[in-house]
Amino acid sequence: MKLLRLATTLNPTSAPYNQFSLGLKSSLQQTYCSLMKHDISVEDGIKGFNGNGSILNMIKLVRGLIQKNHYDVVHIHSGVTGIIFFIAAFPFKLSMFKKAVFTLHNSWNIIKPRNQILNFVVMIFVAKICTCGKSSKESLPKIINFFIAKKTISVVNGFDHKRIDNIEDKKNGIKHYSDNSSIKILCVGALNNTKNQIALLDALKEIKVQCELIFLGDGKNKESLINFSKDINKNIDITFKGRISRNLAIEHMIEADVSISLSKGEGLPIAVLESMYSGCFLILSDIPPHKEISPPSNRCIFVKKLKKSEVVSSINFVADNIQSIRSERSVSRDHSIVNFGLEKMLGEYMEVYKFLNKRN
Repeated sequence: MKLLRLATTLNPTSAPYNQFSLGLKSSLQQTYCSLMKHDISVEDGIKGFNGNGSILNMIKLVRGLIQKNHYDVVHIHSGVTGIIFFIAAFPFKLSMFKKAVFTLHNSWNIIKPRNQILNFVVMIFVAKICTCGKSSKESLPKIINFFIAKKTISVVNGFDHKRIDNIEDKKNGIKHYSDNSSIKILCVGALNNTKNQIALLDALKEIKVQCELIFLGDGKNKESLINFSKDINKNIDITFKGRISRNLAIEHMIEADVSISLSKGEGLPIAVLESMYSGCFLILSDIPPHKEISPPSNRCIFVKKLKKSEVVSSINFVADNIQSIRSERSVSRDHSIVNFGLEKMLGEYMEVYKFLNKRN
């Protein structure tokens, strides 16, 4: 089966590449086409094409691909690339939408209005829509559901536990945290208002124990967060490492004691799933996607995302119970694999692909 995958980016954290393309590398003949220039190299076995950020350039690129090649399935991962595909396919290749699937990677409420419009237009035309988990599907407004409900299914996000196992087995000896850290805290995600890192920094002003916090990710709030962190007590060591490779992020998860996400909205976050399997205790905002993950109760505390006192008490709980938390790192592994294993997700997508491939 030949598949054309259309995404906005290809970088160390791109779900369309890291979860989907790499996971299905041995099962499908894949062509990965992105709007932006690739930040990393495409692995052998996957054909990679990338634009330069220009919509016009990608229209020409996609038009050339669909005119010269036959694809059994088209997988669209963003509204903008779906519109690009529509223009590139017009007028003689529009029948390809009968074999197109669109994945909604986020909850509807945190998508920018412009992208909501683009997504809705694409969802009207594609044959199948997959949301990342039930909470993402349930976030769709009733008026949107009126048009697309019959062709929409929720597919749980999956993470590659074998990748984590391989990284853990190698144990390259590089330490990312200090041996003197009483609590090793990790926060993964784009540095923006939705991810709400400011709430964590604000809570840390009231923490008295010695902690080391590492932020992984980049974004528009980086400078303001760095400036805010300068006013936090010296017992909190804070480092902003920017965007790093997936493997390096997993190394941090394996070493950290606790992974914290106070996000205001998500799809079904891979970073939380990877942190859970890696052995981190979790402190999570009580949003539906986090509740859908539902980690074992003795390995997670849910907090109201704007309730500073709950964040403070949760971090203090970790400090008071750090030895038992470190000794129970494997508790969440079975829960992670059974409910969120990559094989489960990819198996469901393969069924979607087979369904679309049978259509005329």
